[in-house]
Amino acid sequence: MNHDRVTKEGQETAALYALGALSQHEARMFDLHLNEGCEACSAELKQFDRVVDVLGSEAEPVSPPAYLRDLLAVRIEKEAPDRPPVSGSVLAFPEKAAVLQNQTEPASSSPSRVILPWAAAAILLIGLAYTFVSWRSERQTMRAALEQEKAHSDETLDENDRLKEQIAKETDLATELAQINAVLSSPQWRVIPLTGLDPAPASAAKVYWDVQKSRWVVTADLPPAPAGKVYQLWFVTASAKVSAGLIKPDKTGHGFAILQFPSQVTQLQAAAITLEPEGGSEQPTMPIYALGKVS
Repeated sequence: MNHDRVTKEGQETAALYALGALSQHEARMFDLHLNEGCEACSAELKQFDRVVDVLGSEAEPVSPPAYLRDLLAVRIEKEAPDRPPVSGSVLAFPEKAAVLQNQTEPASSSPSRVILPWAAAAILLIGLAYTFVSWRSERQTMRAALEQEKAHSDETLDENDRLKEQIAKETDLATELAQINAVLSSPQWRVIPLTGLDPAPASAAKVYWDVQKSRWVVTADLPPAPAGKVYQLWFVTASAKVSAGLIKPDKTGHGFAILQFPSQVTQLQAAAITLEPEGGSEQPTMPIYALGKVS
């Protein structure tokens, strides 16, 4: 069965296979699994092969623990094929007995001497490979946790920005309403409504005029101004158009301004809003967006 991703058991099997520490049966079963086309296990084996190559050339010889001799002797005795019994009896010459005994003893202990260093190195490599696998798994887990924390932090920052924007908008609205109420509470006040004309029929504005303090509180809903343009309010008389000031709507097109009504303006007939180059103009240069007549 092919794996969608590497399992812990697959990692251990690939590590032991790369080190040659699997039994013949286990190695054969892993070969069959690889031949079935499991890309996850094949990729894992390639990584362990590279680790073994590096460890094989960089690791310094170490003295194996004493208990390994007993473990290897038990494994050799368990996995060694049974020898056929010797038929008949063999009589050794007396003078050859000591020689045969001396030749037999080294032969029985030689496999341990040969296998013992290899087994120690194999155990060392298995430990190092397992440490490498654990380190990589912990690193991936830590990376995923950091990415999740970063995403959470980004969401928190976005939410904070939205809250700040909402608070600022509500603060501006409260200031605007307070200014309007101040005008409506004065002894003398007037309201001049402005309606949208052809360039922006949906535009609308209101001028709250505190006559006693010669002050205008202007609210307007206009299309967002194009880059390099600004809205400008005008006092319109029979003989002149006098700039009252600039109106800078927010992203939604809502604008608010407090302007001083000039004492030199007499016989006011209307208030008008035009779209002018940034910084404003001395006289209107573009069509009127909103107009309100003074009754």
